[in-house]
Amino acid sequence: MQLQVQQYEDNAVWRVTPPGGAPFVARLSVRDGRPAHQQRSEMRWLESLATSCTVAVPGHDGPSTLALLHWVPGIVELPYQEPGMAEQMGIATAQLHHNSATVEIADLDRPVWDAETILLKGHALNDPAAHQQMGTEGTAALWEVTERITPALQEGGDSDRGRIHGDLHRENMILMPGGGSVGVIDFDDCGTGHYLLDIATVLGSIHRIAHKTPGTYESFAHAYLAGYTSVRPLPADFDRLLEPYLLLRDGFVLNFVTAAVLANEAVATTWGPGRIAGIVASMQAYLDGHAYPGTMRD
Repeated sequence: MQLQVQQYEDNAVWRVTPPGGAPFVARLSVRDGRPAHQQRSEMRWLESLATSCTVAVPGHDGPSTLALLHWVPGIVELPYQEPGMAEQMGIATAQLHHNSATVEIADLDRPVWDAETILLKGHALNDPAAHQQMGTEGTAALWEVTERITPALQEGGDSDRGRIHGDLHRENMILMPGGGSVGVIDFDDCGTGHYLLDIATVLGSIHRIAHKTPGTYESFAHAYLAGYTSVRPLPADFDRLLEPYLLLRDGFVLNFVTAAVLANEAVATTWGPGRIAGIVASMQAYLDGHAYPGTMRD
């Protein structure tokens, strides 16, 4: 049996290769990870669970959940600028939402991702250590952003909400073998919420790497949305609500990074502080009247 560490942040992830067999992915969640009943809901949605069990981990004060899934081959770091790739990313997002809107899963127990859970009850606004990382002005900016966008985030009906991936950034979308189609991985943060949060997450993650080249992000965004609408309509009031959901997504990221900085030395000494500072600066600029990164304003 061969074990290869793939990632160690809030979860530990291994590639598990049995002798002469196909590889699996093993994901171990400890302490503050998703509890077992929520992970079982995740697996029911994926319909790809191989086995799940509760194990004891030495040095930890609670049970841990081990999920073992089939290894899915694919290429990370999607070549998003290649012809047709943005459309395929849009199609993959829309197919996920179409499944959510048309297939019922009984007894689904997953987080609700909305203004209350991400902002008002989130780590960034409620933990003094996070306030110290963001600074007094940064914390005040996050509070003001929360007050400003919460009414918009409460809009929309049942048709605009359902099961969402919750963390659909570009690194969680892979190019499937043979090329041409896009798959989605890492459903650890899946829950229920407005479909725009997934869309904003994709767009925001591409904007971060594409905005330095004029027109690149805009071309991607238009092609991505065309792919999405080839499967299902965009949520109501997309043009007006995209910006609040881009802000909500970065509130989600602030929660993750300000907590990860405390628990993971690698995050604290490399990209974590810069990511926090960048989001705070973007929020302050938004409050001063500038378009939020990723917003599609004319």
